[in-house]
Amino acid sequence: IHCISILSRHGTPIYLRNYTCEDDVKYHYLAHTSLDIIDTRLSQPTSYLGHLQTVGDLSVYGYITNTNVKIIVISSATTDTPTVRSSHMRRVCECVHAAYVALLCNPFNERREEDKIHSDRFDMVVEKLGQVE
Repeated sequence: IHCISILSRHGTPIYLRNYTCEDDVKYHYLAHTSLDIIDTRLSQPTSYLGHLQTVGDLSVYGYITNTNVKIIVISSATTDTPTVRSSHMRRVCECVHAAYVALLCNPFNERREEDKIHSDRFDMVVEKLGQVE
């Protein structure tokens, strides 16, 4: 995994975890270019939107919550079968979603919807997800 990004329902970046030495701007760009593709798939009955696009050697996967928060996972385009890759990305997205819900349900959390995520516990969960490949 190269990057995990979370965008608010309005498309505002609220979290980006870059696992590479690449510039964050590259991953912000890929996340935002995926928004149009996500919009075309909103009629799907599932939260996991699957593979959204491939740009160069990177594959972009998407997930949307019931509150329209978008989770974008960017990884290397590999030779894994699409089914294996997609099931792994689905699990990653579901784990990020669960961590996000736990963050929002924390009674001591005072963040608003458009605020950037600043949480050590959330960072630890996302960090571990990026290390498992």
